[in-house]
Amino acid sequence: MIRRHARIIVMSLAVGGTLSACGNSAAAVGTSSTCSSTPKVTSHGQGSASGTPDMATVVLSVQTQDSTAATALGQNSADTNGLLKTLFANGISKSDVQTSGLSLHGIYGGPTPAITAYQVANTVTVQIHSVSSTGTIIDSAAKAAGNSIRINQITFSVQDPSALYDQARAAAVSQAATEAGAMANAAGKHLGALCSINDSAPSSVSLNTSSYNTAVGIPSPVPVQSGSQKVKATVTAVYQLQP
Repeated sequence: MIRRHARIIVMSLAVGGTLSACGNSAAAVGTSSTCSSTPKVTSHGQGSASGTPDMATVVLSVQTQDSTAATALGQNSADTNGLLKTLFANGISKSDVQTSGLSLHGIYGGPTPAITAYQVANTVTVQIHSVSSTGTIIDSAAKAAGNSIRINQITFSVQDPSALYDQARAAAVSQAATEAGAMANAAGKHLGALCSINDSAPSSVSLNTSSYNTAVGIPSPVPVQSGSQKVKATVTAVYQLQP
């Protein structure tokens, strides 16, 4: 997919005809034969774009403990079912709720190491497509599971970041052209045709994440801020150098 984007950029340059850089003569797309027989300059460009997240991903865990494994598991199942019913009642689709962890283990204690209790944890990952309702849903989840709820993590993202990646790539290509033109000028040359351009795997950075370890003291509804999401792109361009 990434390579296809790079080829699309080159094709668009060919159709558009030129790519100017730093006031130098226009840089058309060169053929493989002309590019291989002339001096070249390689430049790099970086670009970024930011968008407002439209999805929240919340990791919730129900944790129970009892002197017997069966009782701990039974209580956990009851609390988890209550949590799931609340999520669905708040408009969360079943396809957006996934069990991401389930554990049962003994807790050792006493003067001689022995199991004194059993702890069960059932973890679910929830995708919320309405960011504005995230706080209300977290609050409802905490009330449904009571003191057994654990809010492990919340992250925000853009569901379809393709437009942001396109903006970041365009900025990266522009910077690469500017850098190539500057190097050509410094060498006393003119920037020639664009021989090739490639991009590396784009990266995404979420600028706002939160983590909670316990439900104790969580206000109602939970205040959350989605912040923004930033994506980055890096390209490498090769140009001909002309006298």
